Amino acid sequence: MGTVFDKGGAEVLARQTVDAAPQIPASQNWILDPFQDAVFILAAPFIVLALSLAAFIAFDPLAATALIIGVHVVFTVAHHMPTFIRVYGDVELLRRFRWSLLLGPVVPFSFALGVLGYINYKGYPVEYGLVLFLMLVVWDPWHFLMQHYGFMRIYDRPNAAPRRLAARMDLLLCVSCFAFIMLASGDWVSGLLADLYGSAHLPVLMALSARTLSWLTQVAGLWAIATAAAYVVYLLWCRRRRHFISFAKLALFASTFTVMYLAYTPNPWMARVAPGWTFKAGFAAVGIVHMTQYLAIVWRYNRGLASRPERARGGWFRRLHARGGWLIGLGYVAFCLLYGKTLTTKYDLRWLMSIMIAIGFTSTLTHYYFDGFIWKLRHQQNRENLLPDRAHTSWWTGARPRSAPEMLLRQMLYFGVPMAILTWGGVAVWSHQNSNYVRHIYRAQELDSQGLRTDAVREGRLAFVAMEQQLPYARRLAELQPNSSREAELAFLIYNHARYAYLVLPSLDGRDPRPAETASYRACVSDAVALMQSAVDRGGSLAHSGREMLTRSDAERMLASWRRISPGVTSPAALERRE
Repeated sequence: MGTVFDKGGAEVLARQTVDAAPQIPASQNWILDPFQDAVFILAAPFIVLALSLAAFIAFDPLAATALIIGVHVVFTVAHHMPTFIRVYGDVELLRRFRWSLLLGPVVPFSFALGVLGYINYKGYPVEYGLVLFLMLVVWDPWHFLMQHYGFMRIYDRPNAAPRRLAARMDLLLCVSCFAFIMLASGDWVSGLLADLYGSAHLPVLMALSARTLSWLTQVAGLWAIATAAAYVVYLLWCRRRRHFISFAKLALFASTFTVMYLAYTPNPWMARVAPGWTFKAGFAAVGIVHMTQYLAIVWRYNRGLASRPERARGGWFRRLHARGGWLIGLGYVAFCLLYGKTLTTKYDLRWLMSIMIAIGFTSTLTHYYFDGFIWKLRHQQNRENLLPDRAHTSWWTGARPRSAPEMLLRQMLYFGVPMAILTWGGVAVWSHQNSNYVRHIYRAQELDSQGLRTDAVREGRLAFVAMEQQLPYARRLAELQPNSSREAELAFLIYNHARYAYLVLPSLDGRDPRPAETASYRACVSDAVALMQSAVDRGGSLAHSGREMLTRSDAERMLASWRRISPGVTSPAALERRE
């Protein structure tokens, strides 16, 4: 999702000088026109949510979720293309920021291609290259938030309230509500921390407990309520001063954050209307909303740009955008979707898939990067092409041009450092893929069946070491993200860890388990039973790393086997989970 407008400049485009004609009552401005704004911007969150719910009614939850995510992935990459059309179609922008724009893709593409080359050289799965996308996962929420803020500032254009006050109030309202919803979702933070550990070996998830996350969510909720109350006071103040109040802006805020809350956070309404709805489905649905809004505003900008021959690139760019119309607009959307579909298709050839992943990563990163400064709304040129305005001093005029080496060095630091950290962590994970205890267990069983006792013992001890390392992280993940998959994964880990610690390892040492070890083993099995039963009762997918095909029937058979080992619940932890 994307940053169309930055904090430093969003309010300048959104606001227009009203002193020139104070006798004319202020009226609502539009990006396209009232009808198109209503469909593609203001009501887009409700429309996309309704279509997503229809998918859940027509298909089973897994198929519906896959459909929504598939559309989102294509749309996500598709909406990068308007950024590139806007950047390279504006000759003045390209002239003033030549090296920022021309060199922007060089570092991420070269780095990504190098990482994927290493992956291919080692024979690892090409998908390992997706570790770099974690950088984009962190950038993405801010990117989405600032686009929404920018749209609010555009619709607030006729407001004669002090610019700094109006902008700060809109920003605080957006940030506070956004922060609360992201924390209340329960999945975004924990999912990100899990990915950072699982893909890049960055154990930051151990720094956050469920209690801390709950406390942060409550604080964010109180902050959002306080900010909303202050915003109501601000609107009453505007009304008393007879400043214009944009109902389009308020409608956009209400539709966006209502749908975000419904789609992101666990709530009874969504559970009743769309059983099986998940945060992933909600995130993808809201992402599709963002794409439609972005396509609309870039189309409007490029049409305004095409009316200025001194700035617009000639040829097809100027001809098509100057002509406009529904047919050309649909062609513009189709071209963007074709770009998205091409980059998100899975190809059988490793080298081709590697190139597509590198291009996809570069496309997303440069989209975020370009948006971060090409939409600075203190630029007179941006205001001219969206909402015609009187001349203002342009930031472009005083911008110091940077040389190619200087800009390349800045981008190497800006992009290279986080990519290097993720790659370093990724290499640590890739080179120890066999550290997954499930693989060690299967390997030990295979070697033992072949009569290779020494090798089987070695694999068994490696399995135990891997379980010791994974257990605290699995516990924390199940605590932060208590879903079926996490609990099933932890249940298996607790069971196997106890079996090896109290039965297998003593046997390898040539002795029988002691009574205390047997009791501890049964207590741990009780914990595993309680967790697995909870996972089954939740009704979600039980599949997890090492057991990607685990089904409900598999889990129930395993439960029956475990209960024979420990028919009663003997540990306080298991009792607490049962209750």
